Amino acid sequence: MLAAAVGVGLAAVLGVLHAYLTRPFWYDEIWRAHFVSEPASSFWPELTVANTPSALGWFGLTRVAGELLGWHSWSLRLPGYLAVPLLGAAIVLLTRRFTGLVAAVFATCWLCLNVTFLDLATQLKPYSVEALAAVCIVLAWSTGSSPRPSLSPWPAPVTGGFSRARLLRRTAAGLLALTAVPGIFLVLPLATAEVWRGPARRWRLVECLPAVAISVAHTVFFIGHQSSQRRGDYWDRQFIAGRGPVEAVRFIVDQMRAFITGMPPGIDRFDPSLIHATVPGGPVVSVLLAVAVSIAGLTGVLVLARRPDGRLLLTALGGAQVLMLGASAARYWPFGPTRTNLFVVPLIVVVIVVGTRRLVALFVAAVRPRIPAAGPQPAVPAPMAATPTLPTGGTVTKRSRLDVSGVSPTSSASANTISPTAVLPLAGLAMIILLGVPLLGTSLSGSGQLWDHRHRTRGLDRMVDAAIAARQLHRPGDLVVVGGRLARPGWLYAMEASDDPAREPAALPSAGAGRVPARVPRQDTIFFGAAGTSLVGELANRRVPPTRLLVFLFDAERPALAPDLAALPRAGWCAGRGWQFPLTGTLTVFDRCAGAAPRLDRPRRTVVSYRTT
Repeated sequence: MLAAAVGVGLAAVLGVLHAYLTRPFWYDEIWRAHFVSEPASSFWPELTVANTPSALGWFGLTRVAGELLGWHSWSLRLPGYLAVPLLGAAIVLLTRRFTGLVAAVFATCWLCLNVTFLDLATQLKPYSVEALAAVCIVLAWSTGSSPRPSLSPWPAPVTGGFSRARLLRRTAAGLLALTAVPGIFLVLPLATAEVWRGPARRWRLVECLPAVAISVAHTVFFIGHQSSQRRGDYWDRQFIAGRGPVEAVRFIVDQMRAFITGMPPGIDRFDPSLIHATVPGGPVVSVLLAVAVSIAGLTGVLVLARRPDGRLLLTALGGAQVLMLGASAARYWPFGPTRTNLFVVPLIVVVIVVGTRRLVALFVAAVRPRIPAAGPQPAVPAPMAATPTLPTGGTVTKRSRLDVSGVSPTSSASANTISPTAVLPLAGLAMIILLGVPLLGTSLSGSGQLWDHRHRTRGLDRMVDAAIAARQLHRPGDLVVVGGRLARPGWLYAMEASDDPAREPAALPSAGAGRVPARVPRQDTIFFGAAGTSLVGELANRRVPPTRLLVFLFDAERPALAPDLAALPRAGWCAGRGWQFPLTGTLTVFDRCAGAAPRLDRPRRTVVSYRTT
């Protein structure tokens, strides 16, 4: 019931932020929309140029949403939206295995209400789905594990022969890994812990084999097929590859420091386009919170290490970090608090909350003996076996449980004492005020900015408008020319799949037109701007010369496209009317020049500034 209530509450928060659903896609989203919507005939070869890999399960969920609900920005964002309340419920279920109700709710709110997390979850990105998958994998794998304390350094070996229930749970974990690119980082450590030691290893291996086979095959054949970004330099700062021994140690220390100081720990500290939480109170408060989080985290590790199910959680978390570091050495995976590693943050939060709960209990145990007990206090010492005497007047006074020590019920000291039953609530309240409130406040510190951004647009968010304008202008014999390497996936989605209307219909060539013309076929479109390609050369190689050119230039790459644009007048093409789409690009009609090629009337240039947060 608690998990369901938390999920409903998070769904209400997303309802307040519903404007994020209908915002136009910006660059980080629209390229994903393209690869999701690509026709089956070209889906597999198109993946080789994907900006970054995506999981097969996430592709499937998003594509089903597009096919059933239409290719709208809100429908494609829906799976990530729905993952947030489900993640909150899953965190409650996982945390409740190790601690109480208040701590479980705090863990959920600390992560799921964090502004950076919500900024990611309200975009067409897989990170909230991957975080949900990570928690569910640990839940599925640890179900049935003994919660009783143990001193063994490994998860307690499962005794007995083959178990169909364990096989189904392990296989379910492997299927969940299909929805998360880093799912293998959790499945492999968990499977290794199962077969490392103990009796009946062969049966444990049989039970884990389907999960391992599914996650390995998914990683090697599907994720590996999308590894083109390894050739770029975008993630170089997060790779340990190419560093010497001293630099490698410094890199690891810096990344762990960034992990700890993020609120919650491990939240993205890399992407400048996200809204980042800040620590109110300056660097002193930041250091104090980091120290408190470190102490709570270490305490949580010690607590969980005494339980077989807790050791499974630590195995998944620690193994994932080791595998990510190893993958970064081969330039396959960034290491540190980046959005790609958000999947481990729920597990880190659980560890810290468990440690905080234990610190509260230790505080209570230390303070309780120092607080005078409630009730009558003895006027003079009396032996434990003393026989109670009747008070003057011959009446017997009703005695409490503490009266066996010779306590006089008429003592006046009871007026200013504190009951032991009040110690735990008071201690918990003190810890929440001293630690919980600043931590949660830090996590929510950018909520005002998140609210302000609900209607704000980003770069490349008018691509659908530009594609609709090209459809209105296109006539038989025209050729659409799209300039900019980064513009290609967004243009293909906007032209071939998107069902969204124009955001600013009045700015289109046929303003107020009711029916949108047919989509321009891909064979009537060429792309330029990649290394080794020439626009004039591409035009010369066309079997049928075009009658007009509809040239779209991506603003962010206009300087790099200037040589190709300047070559058009020499090839006999003159610029005509143009349409500007703010933060996106310019669409210009080029006709054949009359007589000698006149000077190119270039479209007016707009300086584009991408706001970072």
